[in-house]
Amino acid sequence: MDVAMKRSTARWKIVVGHHTMRSVSEHGDTEELLELLLSVLKDNDVDFYINGHDHYLEHISSRDSPLQYFTSGGGSKAWRGVFHPNKDKLRFFYNGQGFMSLQLNQDQAHFIFYDVFGNILYRWSSRHPQSSTYLDEE
Repeated sequence: MDVAMKRSTARWKIVVGHHTMRSVSEHGDTEELLELLLSVLKDNDVDFYINGHDHYLEHISSRDSPLQYFTSGGGSKAWRGVFHPNKDKLRFFYNGQGFMSLQLNQDQAHFIFYDVFGNILYRWSSRHPQSSTYLDEE
């Protein structure tokens, strides 16, 4: 994976996995992924890690890199009430059912979390660091 990411000329680097790397809910942080994969993601300037697995919606920002963690696993088994903060910055957490969308172009990424009725719960946008201006808004 490290070699493939180093060779990549993609403007945005996005990694999608099943398990969480960072999580404040039931399964918590996945230590094996943090030990084996996190340094690879940071060394290769990965912008986003997107996962499911935990049954909620979540956005966490790394405190020591630009890496953003998004969890969209709110399709079932919601409302568990489990919350365990970690060392990174929690921007959004919803313990109910819903889904996430991502609109991506050359310069901007727009994430939106919705409840099951399609109501917007949270939105976050970012300009790519190589763009002329950087946008990081909630």
